[in-house]
Amino acid sequence: MLRKSILACLLVLLPSVASAKGADDPSTEDAPFANSTTKAPAPFAASPSAGFAAMGQWVITMKTNGDEGFFFRKPSGGDWQLSLHPSIDYFIASSVSLGAAFGYFYSPADTGTTVVSVGGRAGFNLNINDNLGFWPTAGVGLTFDSRDHGNDTTTFFGIFAPFLYHLVPHLFVGLGPSFSMQLDGGGKVYGVDFVLGGWL
Repeated sequence: MLRKSILACLLVLLPSVASAKGADDPSTEDAPFANSTTKAPAPFAASPSAGFAAMGQWVITMKTNGDEGFFFRKPSGGDWQLSLHPSIDYFIASSVSLGAAFGYFYSPADTGTTVVSVGGRAGFNLNINDNLGFWPTAGVGLTFDSRDHGNDTTTFFGIFAPFLYHLVPHLFVGLGPSFSMQLDGGGKVYGVDFVLGGWL
């Protein structure tokens, strides 16, 4: 009789002990999903223009310059020409930049022509979507022109308003209208110029 009573008590207590153990063991809480093959979502890939024009950012560019041509060219039957116009800009605040632009043009035609320019500029950037942006700049500068055994120095005001296409993060190309006017009574130059740049 005693043996039957002990056996009955064990049968009553055993499910309660097993239930309590399962509650204390966190490994059993998700047992039905232990073999789940659910993968974590892929990390978000930043758009190519993300981060461009942030405060404290440096941008280095190289552009064409109106009738001086595209970096290097050699017209048929004429002398070669070299035209380099790099710039460096710094974003003093989000989307607001200050920079310096430089220029060098040389052609050995006739007695040789050398044009050197230096100037300062300010700009404002607008990111339109993941790849496209708009970064107009305006500034003033000096041009030193040496040709035909003579030298000339002029001041100018210039605007360049390119639409940028960010190929990959930190690298972009752009195309847009440009305008330059001599402030000492000279002429005006209108054009469409190309720019290649990178930022860090």
